[in-house]
Amino acid sequence: MGLADRDYARRPAGGGGGSYRAGAGVGFRGWRFWSISTWLIVINVGVFVLGGLVPGPIEARVMPVGAITPEGTAPSSLVPSGDLQVGSPVEARRALVDPANPGVAVGAIVYRIFPSMFDAWGHFSTERGFRRLEVWRLVTFQFLHANLIHLLFNMLGIFFFGRLVEDFLGRKRFAAFYLACGIGGGLLYLALNGLGALGLDLPGVLNINTMTPLVGASAGVFGIIIAAAYIEPNRVIQLLIPPVPLKMKWFAYGYVAIALFNLISGGSNAGGDAAHVGGAAAGFVLIRRPHLLRDFFDVFGNSNLPNKNPRSPRRARGSSAPAASEVDKILDKVAREGIHSLTEAEKKTLARASEDRRAAS
Repeated sequence: MGLADRDYARRPAGGGGGSYRAGAGVGFRGWRFWSISTWLIVINVGVFVLGGLVPGPIEARVMPVGAITPEGTAPSSLVPSGDLQVGSPVEARRALVDPANPGVAVGAIVYRIFPSMFDAWGHFSTERGFRRLEVWRLVTFQFLHANLIHLLFNMLGIFFFGRLVEDFLGRKRFAAFYLACGIGGGLLYLALNGLGALGLDLPGVLNINTMTPLVGASAGVFGIIIAAAYIEPNRVIQLLIPPVPLKMKWFAYGYVAIALFNLISGGSNAGGDAAHVGGAAAGFVLIRRPHLLRDFFDVFGNSNLPNKNPRSPRRARGSSAPAASEVDKILDKVAREGIHSLTEAEKKTLARASEDRRAAS
């Protein structure tokens, strides 16, 4: 296979104009089934489907009001009273009253309802991720979703923009990039919720229960969208709602601006928007400094080191055209690790191969 046969060799240079239909050319040949982007979609959908088959537990916690101690324990004389009041799809409350004065609620039992065991084991919250040091939740929450619509929009984001970023970074670095953006979103959520738990009342601070669960791939998706805007800022995408064309950079930065505004104004999904902004910030930094992702998964050795196999074919000294096998190896490296993994010598080899091809055509 030569240089002209590679799909990424024919892709327009980053930052160019022209239109971009999300998903265009993403058939079986263009969208390799085993790309990291496809794996992310398959895993997220699989977890969602399997989670529906394994019901989750219901956890109860006493909330301090009046006579209840800050530790969340209630005197034995207090009794639950009244019907359950559902506060959200995952939370219900029941009042605690003093039998001597049943008309006054002095506390509440909060029941947290998890849709599946996966949600119970994998969601992230300040209580579990920070106070209980269950740090693995910074990764596992990225593969859980609250409902089908939540899952659908996140998977569309990966489908439309993931492959563009994966081709730019390479498979391993893209996987590291996605997870790092998700972790960045979880850390910003943790920081803002921690400030709220300390009693600070500032714009953007999350004054919500430290047990409030965070789930979803949105932080990683926001990082992908910001990265796509860096790679192809002037590409035009066709929005569905409203149905208008828009440059990639305006779509990405406008999307983040909406999330930031909702976070600062304390909107209905401020906790989720904290993760969105954190993921976008991580993506903004990492796509410009991909060397930070270099050895993320290189646990068995550094894959960026040059090939030292003495039997590997080399271009003959004094030959102006690099060997086809040498070019193929370099292109395979680009597919695995991204263009940033190439050494200066490898970049020059590709440049010579391109010049030779143009001269022959």
